[in-house]
Formats: sequence, structure tokens, C-alpha cells
Amino acid sequence: MKSSRLIFFCFLFFMSPALLAAPGLYSAEVPVADASPEARKASIHQAFEEVLIKASGHRNLRGRRGMQALLEHAEDHVQQFRYRSEAAETEGAADKRWIWVAFEKGAVQKALRNLGLSVWEKGRPEVLLWLVRETNGHRAFLDPEKDTDLVQAAKEAARQRGLPLLLPIMDLEDQSALRIGDVWTVDRESIETASIRYGEPLVLLGRLRQAGNEWTAKWTLLLPGKEQDFSSAAASAEETLGAGIDKAMDWLADQYVPGSDLGGAEPLLLRFLGIDGLREYARLIRLLDLLDVISEYAILESSGDQLLIQAKVRGGRDILVQRLSLETVLTPVVSIPDDEAVGPGRLELTYRLR
Repeated sequence: MKSSRLIFFCFLFFMSPALLAAPGLYSAEVPVADASPEARKASIHQAFEEVLIKASGHRNLRGRRGMQALLEHAEDHVQQFRYRSEAAETEGAADKRWIWVAFEKGAVQKALRNLGLSVWEKGRPEVLLWLVRETNGHRAFLDPEKDTDLVQAAKEAARQRGLPLLLPIMDLEDQSALRIGDVWTVDRESIETASIRYGEPLVLLGRLRQAGNEWTAKWTLLLPGKEQDFSSAAASAEETLGAGIDKAMDWLADQYVPGSDLGGAEPLLLRFLGIDGLREYARLIRLLDLLDVISEYAILESSGDQLLIQAKVRGGRDILVQRLSLETVLTPVVSIPDDEAVGPGRLELTYRLR
């Protein structure tokens, strides 16, 4: 368990359990043909695979050694399940059936360890999607009220991957703050200004267009100090949008999620500047507790506006640096005059809280 030895009452007061874990990681709802044991078994296998993908952040699991055996034993790990049906949209068609399945948390974690992976349970960044669609030469923002199929496709793709997705309201404030051309040409300054009202999420830009019988999209993920570009293509706008969200999540997982816990955790010494009072202390503790890569930590020293922390990091120093680069409230500091106070070679990383 993560521990701190200073101002412990502040930790208890400010932490909110709802912020510590991504919701729904250990459950999934999938289609089911009927209520027969055979149909239920097949759908439970599908649900377990979706949970493993969602909980790890990694999509391509079928090629991993041992995956098929894990799916064969999926029923052994079911905690509960329930059925749901939807009336058919056309007369004479069969109703749609779904099954919601929740799996044991420990079983999911063990299964992922067997695949050489770990659970990405906390600290998933929110992603704000600005999407422009071009049809017959006309470009328009995604309209939450009119483009219901695209909105549903975006939400479903994000749900399946456990990605906290935000969609702009597209009210008068959004429309006056950002132009279609700003997204199409990736005008970063205008985009970041328009995104401020949504907090401090990562921003994903999508430029979706139809080319013959195919839809293509160019995507840009805005990260602190850099950008990541990729593309997607499919037969429909909804599939192309879903593929783009998948690729964004693939990249985030590859960059910021440690591998299996089997290798242990590396001890690192961290110094944080700008901790001027209880509010800043609470913000920092909140941030640390949302980082899955930090398995535990202890506060060694509090002096002036500085906090010295001993942490155990899953995946090591490099992956922690990558993960902290997503936090816009932290600025890396190369060195400070009294680094030697903690002993030669001990201080690994220094950040300033803004």
C-alpha cells in the first residue's frame, strides 16, 4: 500500500476513491444468441477477451502464448452475469440479446500476468476529441445532436478500450472559440485555448473524409511539447472513427503502461518543488495515487516548498518519465542548487508543480 509519513490527515481528507480506478475494467457486455448454455459460454469467452483488452490497454492479445487456454477457462472466473434484450427495429426481426458479465479482479490480473502484461487500473488520461467530417466537399464539426451514429461509435470504441473520452458540447462557446480550419490544419494554440473549458485532457484531433467507397481519417494526438500522428481507413465513417480511437489507445498503452509486475519495481528518489501548502500537497498526492507505475511511495522530507519522495516504480525510470510527461501540471527541472543534500547519486528526478 502506498504510504506517506507526513501530513497523513491531509491524504485521508483529500483522496477520493472514485478517482483511483477506471470504471468497468472487469466487466463487459456483449451480444448473445439466446439463453442456452452453449450461447452463454461463447459470449462469456468474448466478454473475457474484451475485459483483458480493456484492463491491460493492449488490443492484440490473440497471438500471445496462452491466450486460447485463458479463454477456454473464462467461465471459471465469472462473478455474476445478467441478460438484457432490445426490441427489434423492424417488424418480424428477432429481438437483440446482450449478456453483461463481471469477472473476478484477481483472476483478470493473474491472466494478464500469464500473458506478460499488467492491469492499467489507474491514471488513464482523459482524451478530448475534436472531430471534423468532410462529405462532398463540405466540412463540419461532429454534432452531438445530429451525428448520433458517429457519437455512439466513438463512445463504444472508447468503452471497449477503457479510454475516458470527452466530446465537445459544440455550443456557441465552442463554435466561437474554434474554427473548422483550426482542426484541419492543427492550429495548436487555438485548439488548446478552446479545450481549456474541459479541464486538462489530452486532445485528439480527427479529420474524417470520404474517398470513393472508403472513409479515411488523419489523427493527431496533442501531447505536452509534441504531437503523434496516425491514420485509419474503413468502409464506413463509424468504423474509421472506431479504428482511430483504437490507435490512440494503442499508442498510449505502448508508451505509458509498464509490462508485467513479475520483474518487480525499481526504487527511485523524486523531488517535487512548488509545494507551498496543503492544497498543493493534496494535488501532488492525488496525482501520485493515480499513477499505476508507482506501486508504493514514502515521503522522506518536507522542507520549504519541496517534497522528497522515495518511490518504487513498475517498469523503471524511463516509463515514469514518459508517464509524467502527460501531466501538464508538472514541469521537469534539470537540477537545483541543493541536489547534493540528498547524497551523491541518489536524486533521480525533479519536477515543479504548477
